[in-house]
Amino acid sequence: MNRTRSTIAGEDITKSVADALQYISYYHPPDYIRYLSRAYTREQSPAAKNAIGQILLNSRMAAFGR
Repeated sequence: MNRTRSTIAGEDITKSVADALQYISYYHPPDYIRYLSRAYTREQSPAAKNAIGQILLNSRMAAFGR
């Protein structure tokens, strides 16, 4: 059995991780948005409600490419 080893460059790992983090910062799964929307509806604190609202707004803008 002949096994060959591949070498992965550190830059490739860094780029892959950076790309993955960038992707998840823009594209949120529907269940995350659903639960965050529920939290927004239930929240009593104006400051917390505003913060959740900003997250939801930013998520929507990212989803539409703004």
